[in-house]
Amino acid sequence: MMKKSIKICSLALVLAGCGAAGTFSVCADEPAAKAEDASSSPVGKALEKADYLTKDRPNTKARYYLFLYSASWCGPCRREMPHVVRTYRKIRQSDDVELVLFSSDKTEEAAKAWAKEERMKFPIIKPKKGNGIPGYAPGGTIPRLGIVDHAGKIVVMGHPAKLLKDWRKYCKAEEGK
Repeated sequence: MMKKSIKICSLALVLAGCGAAGTFSVCADEPAAKAEDASSSPVGKALEKADYLTKDRPNTKARYYLFLYSASWCGPCRREMPHVVRTYRKIRQSDDVELVLFSSDKTEEAAKAWAKEERMKFPIIKPKKGNGIPGYAPGGTIPRLGIVDHAGKIVVMGHPAKLLKDWRKYCKAEEGK
């Protein structure tokens, strides 16, 4: 009876220790989470602190980010947005890639109205609030898309119509390096 009680207490202590440590790799068949979590990347950390226009938040653990620069007042941007929205449905199926819109609108109200009208379900950063995000490249023409790795290195920059067609290729181009 005493040996059985000791075994039960030992097992309880081991299981309690696993829960207290926050990792179950000692107690379960699955490995513990990697120490170098993708959310600790410079882009992920910066996006966690960003000022968003909508309730949608980005996957801060992605390996690649598609940074879209666009505005409601821009005719080419308006024409391109339905394609962006359709493509995002495919993009969000990947845990490795996230799309974030940097609004170039003059007011938050204009950007919100456009987001609602176009049924944008991706994260939208408030106008003039992208500073401090690695890979953020203000200025230039819009619409514009930049594909950025998790460290903030710009992989490619160009027109959304061209880059969204082959987004998978650009997001895998850096893997072999």
